[in-house]
Amino acid sequence: MQRYFINSTQVHNNIITIINSDVHHIKNVMRMKIDDEIIVCDELENVYLGKIITISNEEVKVEIVKNIDAKSELPINVTIAHGLVRREKTEEVIRRLAELGCYEYQPIIMNRSIVKVVNDKSERQNKIIKEACEQSQRNRLMILSPVIDLKKLIARKDEFSLCLYADFNPNVAHLKPLLQKFTGKNILVVIGPEGGFSIEEVTALDKAGFIPITLGKRVLRTETAPLYVMSVIGYEFEKFSL
Repeated sequence: MQRYFINSTQVHNNIITIINSDVHHIKNVMRMKIDDEIIVCDELENVYLGKIITISNEEVKVEIVKNIDAKSELPINVTIAHGLVRREKTEEVIRRLAELGCYEYQPIIMNRSIVKVVNDKSERQNKIIKEACEQSQRNRLMILSPVIDLKKLIARKDEFSLCLYADFNPNVAHLKPLLQKFTGKNILVVIGPEGGFSIEEVTALDKAGFIPITLGKRVLRTETAPLYVMSVIGYEFEKFSL
């Protein structure tokens, strides 16, 4: 069943008002009609089964049929901080991370980032995230945060119960034992850009108390490493019904 994301302010007296590009999608792409049913999710992870009651060029009104108890999110929040890379690589990473259940994608400017000029691509990237979250039937959208530098990222450290960074050294900590002992809610993992971290960046992360982790015996591309990390975390914390 088709899924759409809204803001909780769009729900009033058991009626959901869908606006913007989703109106076009419902009306012209899916060619839905009155009484067709859809699933609607908001940022509070409320999930509704709704029935379309009106369709116009500006908005679609949906009557809530019932609340759905859908548990599709991980029990922890994972933020992937990723050294800034080219647009096409970034778009592929955020699409896959959204599908894998990542809570937040935080791009960071680093010493070895090839991209030096930051252009605002958030509208395009948020659209990619929205489509990926709809396709994977998530209950909430992955957060896309504005680009910051490493100093500002380190300043966010207290928001997280566990702060990690990927290291080429195979002799540092392994991810799985750290996850097995983890009892908090928020995890931050920093992935370097093409070329990895500079010595100064590693020193700053170590000084701030970030834990270096190995991602195995193979050297992964910068667009592969975030997906590896998210897959391992997802497998460790996913709740499966047997």
